[in-house]
Amino acid sequence: MSQDAELMRRRELLKRAAWLLGGAISAPAALAILQGCSAKEPVAGAASTLKVLSAAQLDVVAEIAEIIIPRTETSGARDAGVPAFIDEVLAAVYVKADQDRFTSGLAAFEKPFREREVADRSAFVKQSLESALEAKESPRAFILMLRELTLLGYFSSKVGILDNMEYVPVPTAFQGCVPLSQMKKHVYWE
Repeated sequence: MSQDAELMRRRELLKRAAWLLGGAISAPAALAILQGCSAKEPVAGAASTLKVLSAAQLDVVAEIAEIIIPRTETSGARDAGVPAFIDEVLAAVYVKADQDRFTSGLAAFEKPFREREVADRSAFVKQSLESALEAKESPRAFILMLRELTLLGYFSSKVGILDNMEYVPVPTAFQGCVPLSQMKKHVYWE
């Protein structure tokens, strides 16, 4: 298959994915899904495996991601390899301008984030998310990009699927109406 035909095929897949999802996720996130990025945790001290973020930036991203999806009875964002996934997706999917927007947003977010006590950082992230959602800026704020990549990385990882979803490795008959009490893992919406 020629390179032009391959690009056309990918564009068609992206259009269909965006149409099916109703525009619920951004184009870079849809492309990450289509490319099948895997979440691999970099080896400790091996900064050479990082592609866009520095080791210090990755630590901040990991801390924020763990605030967004903390470890409870189930695994958290770090357990799923979300920080490495974010670095991988930034390098493989996002254009240089968006990578720069992410890293500059991270730099601006990091100072007030680090100035807070560890116990107050969750409230700061929550307040920042709420403010960014209300602002409806274009292009989207750093914290919204990070939240999207965190959710995408977690819920497309083996840990996220097995810990949080009713996973059936070999599906059988579809049962559309099943009471939550009969499910192994319950989903609660707030």
